[in-house]
Amino acid sequence: MFGKLSANPKTARHLADPGFVNTLHAVQKNPILAQGALQDPRMIECMGVLMGIDLNAFAGKDAPENFGASASSPPPRTPSSNPAYSSKPEPASSSKVQEDVPMAEEEDDDPEAAEEKKLKAEAEELKKTGGDAYRKRDFPAAIAAYEKAWEVWPKDITYLTNLSAVYFEQGDYDKCIETCEKAIEEGRPLRADYKLIAKAYGRIGNASHKKGDLAAAIKNYEKSLTEHRTPDILNKLRDVEREKKAADEAAYIDPELSEKAREEGNKEFKAGDFVAAVKSYTESIKRDPKDPRGYNNRALCYTKLAALPEALKDTEKAIEVDPTFSIQGVHPQEQRIAIYA
Repeated sequence: MFGKLSANPKTARHLADPGFVNTLHAVQKNPILAQGALQDPRMIECMGVLMGIDLNAFAGKDAPENFGASASSPPPRTPSSNPAYSSKPEPASSSKVQEDVPMAEEEDDDPEAAEEKKLKAEAEELKKTGGDAYRKRDFPAAIAAYEKAWEVWPKDITYLTNLSAVYFEQGDYDKCIETCEKAIEEGRPLRADYKLIAKAYGRIGNASHKKGDLAAAIKNYEKSLTEHRTPDILNKLRDVEREKKAADEAAYIDPELSEKAREEGNKEFKAGDFVAAVKSYTESIKRDPKDPRGYNNRALCYTKLAALPEALKDTEKAIEVDPTFSIQGVHPQEQRIAIYA
């Protein structure tokens, strides 16, 4: 900018004033200040040189006061009594005004900004290289490209989330989780897009699921949905929750403890404590859901408690589990008929 102004004889003389030069620096950093600075005719001349147009030609009734004028400018002409005077506008001056001329692009005077722009472009090129390698399943090359991209420009966590995707495809789930956690940690102070944070949490959930850590998968799917709700992650969460419930139930099965709980329920039933007996038989069923005796005995308790709908459900479940089951010659079907009666 200053190179262009110093090369023009009209504006070069203005640069001898340190105060005016400081004003130019302030306007360059904050263009909003230009509106107030236009009260200075020297600023108008500088803007015209930078834009490549003659701003003085635009002076008119809608222009700011003193727009394009100098201290020595003559007073405006007024109509005379000469009949030859016409209200028609005078022909344009020899310096023809060019309309819609784009502002000349200023050279970047900030070396730091130019360097950052260069590094960002380099990182994006590495990202493209990594994407091409990933699609070709050349995972080592993809890893090297994404790692280098993050090293060059550690302000975009996309390079880390892409890197985690490579580790996931390789089956290195621990490294995938570690990289996603780093992306989340680095992304917070960078104010990264919440969708990228959600993607990182979702990928941790996927990797944890692959490792068989269902609790961690559920935890990270829930965190992902907190950041950004998507149908894909929601469906995965529901599937893993069902899977974990089934796994927990399977892990809880213990026929010996089931037998112990059922015997405890029998004692409580004989003592007339039907509520306590229901709890013991329920524990027996959880410990061994394939044993019809727990359902049958709990149905008897429900009958004593006048909870007939629950009693019917248990007798039907006992028949479903073992259609041939009977106690002392009494089949659950007969018990069900008695309940209906």
